Amino acid sequence: MIKDRFLDSIKSRFSMIKFTLLVFTRNISSTLGLAIVLIYVIIALIDQFYPPLLGLTNISKLSLNFTQTLPQPPSYAHPFGTTYPGIDLYHAILKAIRVDIGFSGFVTVGAAFIGVMIGLVSAYYGKWLDTIVMRITDIFFSIPYLVLAIAIGFFLGRSLVILSLALMIIWWPIYARVVRGQVLSIKEYSYIEAARASGVRNIKIMFKHVLPNTLAPVFVQFSFDLAVVVLVIATLDFIGFTPANAYLPELGYLSYIGYEYAVNGYWWTILFPGLAIMIYAMGMNLVGDGLRDALDPRLRR
Repeated sequence: MIKDRFLDSIKSRFSMIKFTLLVFTRNISSTLGLAIVLIYVIIALIDQFYPPLLGLTNISKLSLNFTQTLPQPPSYAHPFGTTYPGIDLYHAILKAIRVDIGFSGFVTVGAAFIGVMIGLVSAYYGKWLDTIVMRITDIFFSIPYLVLAIAIGFFLGRSLVILSLALMIIWWPIYARVVRGQVLSIKEYSYIEAARASGVRNIKIMFKHVLPNTLAPVFVQFSFDLAVVVLVIATLDFIGFTPANAYLPELGYLSYIGYEYAVNGYWWTILFPGLAIMIYAMGMNLVGDGLRDALDPRLRR
């Protein structure tokens, strides 16, 4: 009996996932977005585990060439050209894709975990705890996140690691608000009241019955934030958050060191890093739109 119920539960969940994927792939734009994101992820994984397949050697830093510091136009040897000081943009962008995806994933996963846990506990127990947590989130929302990230970097240090931790601290209130709204509604359902009346512990109710029903909007928000965080990291690096002459393999930093030369006619120094950022952000936003539609109960009927 128990085994049959377990198998029925697995089949039901598999059917729901299959139907969600079907709804998602019906949308051509979201499928295109998924293809773009998968290409970026594959590049990042190859770069991490087998870089020679992409023609890379040292994946942790940019290769400099001080014998030819001025940018060179795209050619057979350098498909995307070079930027100062002699950095091959093709290899640099491949390295930067891994760094940007890795750091944006680290920031978004960390912020989502913190925000989901805080929002879940805050909304479920309510009262003074919920009031305090919501006032804290109001404080975070009242400060522009770029200003707050720069301020944290000023006190803790200017590096990608510090930048990622700063963004994680800034980003969790978004998820806390999303989950809180869901929990406030779900905890009033009759099956939650029945679980409480039967003596089920609050911790079990929260994580077994409430949390799974709050994750749909979290996944949608997560997909959008993967794009936004990449743009924020690139923006902060572009305006000089990281130390000068660090030569980091990061798309915003590549745009930063190429900007001065781009205005003098070396257009490729900013075009290709900018396109790499734009295409990834567009892909993630298309995926987010597709997830939002696929998880919308009105469109699943």
